[in-house]
Amino acid sequence: MLEGFQRRVAAIPNDLTAPFHSEARQLETELLTIYKFVALSTRRTEDLTQVAKAWETMVQVCDESAKRLNTLVRQHPHCGAESFYDRVLDLRNKCQRLQQMHS
Repeated sequence: MLEGFQRRVAAIPNDLTAPFHSEARQLETELLTIYKFVALSTRRTEDLTQVAKAWETMVQVCDESAKRLNTLVRQHPHCGAESFYDRVLDLRNKCQRLQQMHS
């Protein structure tokens, strides 16, 4: 997911802003899909250690996504991806709370 995002963003001409926004939105959508999968799979898991580990992995995925989005925002400050970066950080914090709750 993240490698595809980075590859697609690198191919966008620097003078266009809408494609950067579109890529940020797609990354957020993919991240939310993974979040939903983790949420559904942990509901059926009784071992709290495994649940905490799943949320820890999700925190790491959010961290990597945020890092890529932050790079995009810094390199192309007018691309409109700042709000996506903020939402990824919000999701990361939620996943971290779930991880801590199950530890």
